Order: sequence, then C-alpha cells, then structure tokens
Amino acid sequence: MAEQETENVTGIETLHENHYLTCSSGLAPARMVSTQRVVKTKENYYYLVKDDTATSNLGDFCCRWTVVLAAAIAAAGIVTGGAALVALAAVAVAASMAMCGGLAAPFRKWTNYRSNRSFGRIDAYSLTAHSQMTCPIGGVITYAPGITGFWSAAAYTARNTTWAVFEGFMWGKLAGAGGNFVKAFGGTASASVKTALVNFLTLQAGARVIGVADQVGFEGMLRNGKSLAESGDEAIAGLTILEQPFVNFYKKVNSGYYTGHYAENTADENGHGAGSLLTDLYYMGLAVTAHGAMAASAKTNPNIASGIVKQGIQKFNVLTKGRLFERTSLESLGMTSIYDSPALRALWDQARENLLRNENQHLKNYLEGKRGKIDPNNRRSASYERKAFDAMRTELNRLANQRGQQLPGGPIHHNNWSIEKYSDNAIDSKNLYPSESTSQHMDAHRATTSGHITRDPISPQHEKPLYQYNPKPIDDNDND
Repeated sequence: MAEQETENVTGIETLHENHYLTCSSGLAPARMVSTQRVVKTKENYYYLVKDDTATSNLGDFCCRWTVVLAAAIAAAGIVTGGAALVALAAVAVAASMAMCGGLAAPFRKWTNYRSNRSFGRIDAYSLTAHSQMTCPIGGVITYAPGITGFWSAAAYTARNTTWAVFEGFMWGKLAGAGGNFVKAFGGTASASVKTALVNFLTLQAGARVIGVADQVGFEGMLRNGKSLAESGDEAIAGLTILEQPFVNFYKKVNSGYYTGHYAENTADENGHGAGSLLTDLYYMGLAVTAHGAMAASAKTNPNIASGIVKQGIQKFNVLTKGRLFERTSLESLGMTSIYDSPALRALWDQARENLLRNENQHLKNYLEGKRGKIDPNNRRSASYERKAFDAMRTELNRLANQRGQQLPGGPIHHNNWSIEKYSDNAIDSKNLYPSESTSQHMDAHRATTSGHITRDPISPQHEKPLYQYNPKPIDDNDND
C-alpha cells in the first residue's frame, strides 16, 4: 500500500479519514470512511475520494430536522408528561440517525473535487478542503479544520442541538397559539409606542449580539480553527443573522444553484437544488417568525432593557451583600400577584378577552397607546390608564360573581405605582396584587412608598422588574 505525507494540493489540504466534516442540516461533526484502500498518510489514514459519502459515526451527521420537529411537538403541548417527552426525544434521535446515515448517505454528491488527481483507482478523484458534498434534503457538508477530536466535536454538537431545540420551541409555541404571535410570545403588559420601539430595538440588538458570539465562537474559532482576529466574516454573519437567509437565497438564485449548478464550479452538478431551496425557504420563514416574535414581545412588555439592568443590579447585590438593597417585596407582606394566582390569572385574561370582543373603548384606547389624562386641561380628569384598569377590574368582578368565585376583599394594588408613572403596567397581571383588606393595601403603600403613603410613587429601591425574560425576579424573601 502506498504511503504519503499529509499533502497540500496548491495550498489546499487533501482530506483523509481523520478529518472532521460538518453538515449544515446536521447536528454532529463526523469523519468519512474511504472506499479506496490503497493510498494513505504516514499515520495510516486513507485519503478520501469523491465516492465516499458514508461516515464512521453511528448516527452519521445526525439530521437536525427530526429534533426540530420533536421540540415543536413538545412546545405545542401535543405530547406531555416526563416519560412521554423522554420517549419523544429518543424517537427523534433515532430517526435523526436513521435519516442521515441510512437514507441520505447513498444520494449525497461531492462537488469541487480534484479531477486531475485520483487515489487507488481510476476516477477516484481526491477531495480537498474546498470540496463540498450536497445532501438531497438540503444540507451542505464541508471540512471543519478546527474540529480535531471528541471534545471539540461534542461542543459543536451541543451548540447545534441547542439551536434545533430552540427553533422547534418557537414553531411549537406559535402552533400551540394558533398562529397568534402575541399569544405565543407576548407578555402581559401593554407598552406605549415609545416603549415598544425601544423594546424592539433592544431585542434586535440582543439577537445580533448573540449571533456574533455564536458565529465567532462556534463557527469561526471552534469549527474553522480561526483566531478571534481572523473571524471577521463570521462576525458579519452574526451581526446580520436575521438577514443571512435572504442573502443566501439571493446568491443561490443568481448562481443557478437551485437548478443544479454549484457557484464555485459550474461544471459540477450538485443534483440537490430542490432540497436546498426548501431548506433556505425554511430559514427565511424562521427569520420572519423571529421578527414577529420580537414585535409581539416588544409591544406587550414594559421596558426590557431597564428590567434587565435592574435585575442585574439585584443579582449583584444578592451575590455581594446577600440582600437586594433592602427591597421590600409584596410577597413578603403575604400578597400574591394575579399572574402567580392561576385561578385569578385565568379570570383576568378572560376579562381582557371579553372587553376586546365587546370593543370596550377604554381598553381599546389604552391598547392603542393613549396615555395620560383624557382631558389635559382638567386637573381632575381620569387617565387612560386608570379607565382601562377600572374596566378590567369591573369585568373581573362580574366574571367572579357569575362563576361563584370568591375574590380577595381589598383593593387591587399596583406594585409599581402610580398607575400613570408606570403606564405600561397598568393592567399587567404581574404588577397587580389583590389585597385582603384596605388595611393590607395601605400597608403595602406604607412599606414601599418614596414619600407620602399615597401621593408619592413607589421608591425605586422597591420597584419590581416586570420584563418577562426571567420567570420570576429575585425577591428579598427568596434569600432570607
């Protein structure tokens, strides 16, 4: 058998069995099995040729689409219960392995191989770092120079699996909500136009920061073996993560990729343009869905950026001082929010639905972003916020009486008050705490006020962060 040094052909590394490759539609890196058993490296790794389409991994590249589907089914609530979810995950993994290695491998096709160099037999053309293999379901398989062993492969697999589960979760949430973005991804507040815009920009910025970190860390440095300074292309891809599907689609249309050609070498037919088109349409749809989710969240949450900062300060104080700068939580006073009371929350949500269905003008005005006094020239004029809250409270009482459900006997207290200052939280169930009596209501004011018991707003140190991205803000009583 011929032995050769690991070679470079015109500066391009020649691939052999110990090189890892990744699939754009797969979860795990894998090494290929060479079908020629004549020419190998000094380390006894056989060189790869264009007929090599199977891997040495048990699950091949592990197709991601079954995992996305399983996560969507779980998020939509179609399958529930611990045992059923474990079974669903097992089926998804098994299907992923079978689909990739058993069904797709025989139909894969290499492009950009070295047609002037063969190993072991005629037409067994060698593969290089620039070669690509296309898959009938739309994946593209390429060399991953940065992945060199078990741990780097495991890290890359974990990252890909996380994204697949997240995508499935998004689709499942949307499907479970009947395609209603607000129901699937919205919060419980009603943001003003200004706050909604700030929230949307915050979410956009956050997505792109995550995109840059992901692309630079996992694609540039881990997969491609680049240094941080060399990962500029990946940084740009991360910064434009929500636009990349459309950019890729445009490039492939112009290159004729979907009709079978390959952009860098049009002499090669990739043979799987239809699968690639479906995959790219999926990612464009995912990008549109992400924008819709951000818009829904932006207009139904209070200031997210402010909440993140306040939550960060709270956590810092917990870690450094063991206290939340003396914050008094209403839970420590024996009160529970409507949001954290399942029965009350169901009534509150139903009250909102009823008012919207009956086109209640006060709620409609509030949800359209009207804020402040209804009559600015009248010092005693009620505010849009107050009128919307009063309408909700009245409908809540009506529903409770209709269903024979006992409500707490005192007023509903706004944790963050006054209602006009925290206008986006006027009907936010996380901000609303029914009291058992007027006395308990006044105790809440007295414990959290910045001055006068009712005229002055809540002290900033007692303010509750109400954004939705941590399930429950940390409270003093959580750390006693």
